[in-house]
Amino acid sequence: MLRSFIRKMSSSISQPTWVQPVTANKDLQSTLKLYNSLTRAKVPFIPKDVNEVTWYSCGPTVYDSSHMGHARNYVTIDINRRILQDYFGYNVTFVQNVTDIDDKIIIKGRHEYLFQQFSSSHTEIDSELVSEARESWTSYVQKNLPGYDFAVGFPEWTKTLDLSKAAQENPKTPMYVKAASAALVQINAPTTIEEFLAATKDVIVPSLDKKFGSTVTDPEVFRKLSAFWENEYNKDMAKLNVIPPTVTTRVSEYVPEIVEFVSKIINSGYAYSTSDGSVYFNTAKFDKAPNHDYAKLQPWNKGDLDLIEDGEGSLSLSTQGKISPADFALWKSSKPGEPSWDSPWGQGRPGWHIECSVMASDFVGETMDIHSGGIDLAFPHHDNELAQSEACFDCKQWVNYFLHTGHLHIEGQKMSKSLKNFITIEEALNKYSARQLRLCFALVQWNNQLDFKESLLNEVKAIESTLSKFFQNVRALNSDYTHMVSEGQIISKKLGLKERELLTELQKTRVAVNSAFCDNLSTPVALRSLLELVQSVNNYIQSAGVELRIEPIIQAANYITRILGVVGFQSRSDSLGWEDSSSTGSEGSREEVAMPFVKVLSTFRDLVRSSAIEKQDYKVFLDATDRIRDKDLLDLGVALDDRNNQAALIKFLSAQEQEELTKQQEEKEKIAQAKLAKKVEQLKLKEQQQKQRMEKAKQVPSEMFKTGEYQGLYSEWDSEGLPVKAADGTEVTKSARKKLVKLFEQQKKLHEEYLSLQD
Repeated sequence: MLRSFIRKMSSSISQPTWVQPVTANKDLQSTLKLYNSLTRAKVPFIPKDVNEVTWYSCGPTVYDSSHMGHARNYVTIDINRRILQDYFGYNVTFVQNVTDIDDKIIIKGRHEYLFQQFSSSHTEIDSELVSEARESWTSYVQKNLPGYDFAVGFPEWTKTLDLSKAAQENPKTPMYVKAASAALVQINAPTTIEEFLAATKDVIVPSLDKKFGSTVTDPEVFRKLSAFWENEYNKDMAKLNVIPPTVTTRVSEYVPEIVEFVSKIINSGYAYSTSDGSVYFNTAKFDKAPNHDYAKLQPWNKGDLDLIEDGEGSLSLSTQGKISPADFALWKSSKPGEPSWDSPWGQGRPGWHIECSVMASDFVGETMDIHSGGIDLAFPHHDNELAQSEACFDCKQWVNYFLHTGHLHIEGQKMSKSLKNFITIEEALNKYSARQLRLCFALVQWNNQLDFKESLLNEVKAIESTLSKFFQNVRALNSDYTHMVSEGQIISKKLGLKERELLTELQKTRVAVNSAFCDNLSTPVALRSLLELVQSVNNYIQSAGVELRIEPIIQAANYITRILGVVGFQSRSDSLGWEDSSSTGSEGSREEVAMPFVKVLSTFRDLVRSSAIEKQDYKVFLDATDRIRDKDLLDLGVALDDRNNQAALIKFLSAQEQEELTKQQEEKEKIAQAKLAKKVEQLKLKEQQQKQRMEKAKQVPSEMFKTGEYQGLYSEWDSEGLPVKAADGTEVTKSARKKLVKLFEQQKKLHEEYLSLQD
């Protein structure tokens, strides 16, 4: 019966209704929006696959040192990639190319090779070398400085040249004037062969290329150049903590695929071959097709021949067989002095734009989520990529999101390799740390122009210092807390109003950072939100005193560290700050690490022990504690912060912080030494004055106006020794006598003091 009752009850029992939660803070559910160059607006980011993102980024053309423009582009793209991966949780397949076949590489490779041969054949300065250099100089000036008056001559002509005005007409004019001037100095007054060749290289190389360029046919000449600079680029990126691509592609390794890709475009009717063996893309036909548009990114530049010709390369400006000047090369027939590969159209090499379409498609297929690169590549390079890819695949949209990083200017001036006014990454890293450069780029919106100027760098250094000191302070407080607990102290964990307010600030910061990242990956806003949280924590630490609770501080520091890690700043293993940029990562043995600190402790103990045995004044102990704080431990990179009614706070310093504090202590010591020296000097002066005073005190008052400085001034004195008549027999006036009496009384008092000391 009981079992029957239980079965009956069970059959009537149902699962209680579950109430679905409602998100209280909808800001944390914000949609990620990206500024898409294809729309020129911020639009929601919707990848083809929910969790997978395909991304192609234009890589370097490897023929010279990477410069700060490259650093801005690649570090900024790295930051964006990290946020998508490490914050939003996407699995990103990141493909990036290396352009190792290009007009610039061919020209630079030939120039370097020919000048190397030329230099090796001239080991001393002779008339033949000077004559050849002068002839090359004349050709260089005639070509690049057509307004030059040979009758006037350098440097007189350059003095009357308005360089700023000339640069507006041709930005390269200042560079040409500089090269011609430097070469002419050596041509007219040679010094050493090394200096002569270095100064004349820019004017000699074009002549060498004109005479012998067509003879350079060995592919290794160009491969050697590109391989060297590709390796240098990789080193620079590693120093800047840029994540390597998922896949790296080289143009030279994709020539068969490029030939096949070009053939497909020809078959689709959007490309044509010419009599010289080149293949061009028919921009007009493509643009008129019902499912296609040409120059999606910058349609206003369609007819800009300067940009079109720059994109074609200086070796490829021939218009033989081109239907329209706006058509661009998919395949270039190779001329003497250029590398070449077999193709159905003859010996040739890939065009610049086609390489990215082929290499990207090999991994992302007929459409991709993201394509990125510098804004200077938007037209014609990226517009041409879109056109030829959409022609090959007969699709409407090959790229869904085009992310273009903004220009980098140096103190307001745009950098350019062709103008030779660029700062290499290596040069920048000699002056600034990789962390400072990344912070500099993160403080400016990724698609905005960045002006690399002193005011921005000062702001970067101030922010870096603020964060470093914050993390250092948190670690010191945490270490102090851990030590007290290990000593058996019971420390309250109950959170009061101040701690709750701090946790509320932490939550507000999470919302603000999330909103910033969702709003076009806005690292400037996110970083400033973190700095506001740092200020809140600092205010709490200052106000809490001995009632401080470590847990909310650690939570805030962990979160700040995490977001900085997302942006690409290397984090410590304890998640309490970023890595010291000067850290070598080598800890050494326990003895090597401990010995300097143990030596300081041992020396301090010896001093305290001996001073106590000798019962010396307590000042000896205070001086010893000051020395261990201001000198011994500081030399080891440790700072002690004295606190009222609490143990000193121990801080481990970065190399930069140690250097700054050491300088402060040295300056403080200099001031103290100067004060001491001044005090000693004053004591010496006082002693000297006292000695002179005592010498004067020996003088008997009744005799003072008869000897010394008064001798010969008077002829008659009264009974006390006061003058009555001057040396000429005239009586001393009342006013003069009054003064003499005063002096007499002073000496009398001084002499009495002297006599009292003799008793």
